[in-house]
Amino acid sequence: MTVISEDILRSLFRKDPFTSYEVWEGDIVTPAAVQFLNERHVKIDRISTKQIKTNDFEKAGNVTDSDIHALCKPHYVSAVDGGWFEVKPEHMTQLRGNWLVSKDHPRIIFRGKLDSIQSLILDAQGKADDLGNKGVVSDLGEVLCRIREIMKADVTGQPLDNNSILGLTPDMLRQFSHNPKKHFGIGHITPSYTMGRVLLDLNSLRSFVREVEIAAVKAFRTEFEVERTDIIEALNRMSSALYIMMIKEKSGNYVEPKPRL
Repeated sequence: MTVISEDILRSLFRKDPFTSYEVWEGDIVTPAAVQFLNERHVKIDRISTKQIKTNDFEKAGNVTDSDIHALCKPHYVSAVDGGWFEVKPEHMTQLRGNWLVSKDHPRIIFRGKLDSIQSLILDAQGKADDLGNKGVVSDLGEVLCRIREIMKADVTGQPLDNNSILGLTPDMLRQFSHNPKKHFGIGHITPSYTMGRVLLDLNSLRSFVREVEIAAVKAFRTEFEVERTDIIEALNRMSSALYIMMIKEKSGNYVEPKPRL
């Protein structure tokens, strides 16, 4: 059984308008799809599995249920309503395997945010490297690896390992970011355009991680609960890690000692 959605019919009709549409016995046409056909005066022809044209199987002999399944197996399936596509529509992309969603689906928007922040991290690493700040380059490398782990966990559906960042556990990240005076000897930072290029880039990354976290909540929120709390928690702790990096840069923790002459 397949579900024929409005998106399927709209895609087919756009490529080659038709006046009748064959529906296999047992298949379901969604109400929106029926309305789409009715509005265009397209006749729905219900086809029994016994009416399959023998030309399709003239070399195979008798027609079996497995033959029918092989002939009608879709290349792509809508993850929203179960409808099938022989060709992937341009406005859709793969959620996993051959399951498709619209490119503005919350999960795809979230993945786009993950992609964007990777670009921003690489840009910040390049600038820090130009300034000779190897410590920031290294710590940003850890943040980048964590983002890529989150991307993999989302795509594969596997749980995210509760790894540390900057050598700090999730609880330590919270403690250090909430009390920088105790752990680094300076108070909280009030961002300013005068604080230097590295701090400005780290602050931009910190604020963008918040946007990624919000996108994750929208992507994984269901009617009564939120899925993938492991990913959401990891993003929350990542913003703390980036703020700690700001504190380390401000307090001089990234300054490498000069060699003695």
